Amino acid sequence: MRHFAHILNLVSEQENKALHESQQLPLASIHKAIETCNNKIKVDLLYTHNSKFPLYHTQSALTIPLERNINSLDHMKSPRELPFLRDILEKGYNATTAEYLIYSNSDIGLMPQFYKVIEEYINKGHDAIVVNRRRIKSTLNNSGDLDAIYSEVGLPHPGYDMFIFKRELFPDFILNNICIGIPFAGNDLFYNLFCFAEKPVLLADKHLTFHIGLELVKDWGSSAIQKHNYREFRKTTKALLPHMDITKFPGAGLPFFKRHLKWLMNPTISYPEMFITDLKQLNKPRVKPIYDPNYKKQSYYEWLMNYIGLD
Repeated sequence: MRHFAHILNLVSEQENKALHESQQLPLASIHKAIETCNNKIKVDLLYTHNSKFPLYHTQSALTIPLERNINSLDHMKSPRELPFLRDILEKGYNATTAEYLIYSNSDIGLMPQFYKVIEEYINKGHDAIVVNRRRIKSTLNNSGDLDAIYSEVGLPHPGYDMFIFKRELFPDFILNNICIGIPFAGNDLFYNLFCFAEKPVLLADKHLTFHIGLELVKDWGSSAIQKHNYREFRKTTKALLPHMDITKFPGAGLPFFKRHLKWLMNPTISYPEMFITDLKQLNKPRVKPIYDPNYKKQSYYEWLMNYIGLD
């Protein structure tokens, strides 16, 4: 039986009531996805949290206190005690013997088939998987809306907020003091997975997870914390440079100018390391993307349908 440990960092009601309430919908979807496994997949839930604020009503999940946060750094002072992703992952790693670890942001919900589909990808040999979310309109925002949410196609999002990886990979990871809830959190984990996994995969177009709200960009927090996270992210990608195999990264099989344009325009990618690695490894064979031969014939009608619309 496949054994997952799903790690989430949760906020208690005493710490932030609004955020605590917003977590209930994603948590309901996670429990629904576990029920859908019909005891054929084992899923342990591990909840990290601020040690000052204990969690209650966690439905048999293991709760793990975190002592550090962004204010543990001498040069930082924030009203939000944001924890470090490295601490969350390390606590989860030490608390379980599960074969695969899953980390997701607490605002990410699951489709009922999530764990089953992830198991299928693992059975195909993938030891690390990153899943991009689908954005759902904000009018569907409580647990009673789950069936309607499942029925929504949603819109894509370029950010990384769902990670599945083989537990044995974690000791090799290079992670610095990036705090969650602010840009570049998760990007560091993405790079580690694509450096140290044998067969990583990015699922950018699958309907496996969802997020309530259609926004792509919003005010994430103070500029000081954003700058701090960016510095820590660049420190991580520079340290990972010797471990990078460009052929494992998304887009590597595209034509030269097309892949570099995609990497350059993607805010979640650290382009300097991609540029350096690609030039050094130009002679490495690449796996080219496989396209449905019928799609190109229909591309005009696809464009016309999206342009005209009926909603």
